[in-house]
Amino acid sequence: MRDGQLRDSLSRTPTPRQVDVLAAFVAGGGSVADAAELAGIGPSTAKRHPADLRARSGLTTEQLIYRGRAEGWLVVEGLEPYWPPGT
Repeated sequence: MRDGQLRDSLSRTPTPRQVDVLAAFVAGGGSVADAAELAGIGPSTAKRHPADLRARSGLTTEQLIYRGRAEGWLVVEGLEPYWPPGT
């Protein structure tokens, strides 16, 4: 960890692709193979994106998912509440 850098803080904003792959991982039930298929990438790439996020933040995958959902930057289709138009 670099001087002045706090654990649990993302040193850079996650890229949209990293967020997409993390969302695919959640939507795929935690399966790298399913995440890769949903994101249209190879399994090694599906592993790499969350690994990069973990390395930068010091968080586990589960903590990244929780934080992303709580902060609103991780949106997973199928998990979001449905609000009918006009409500």
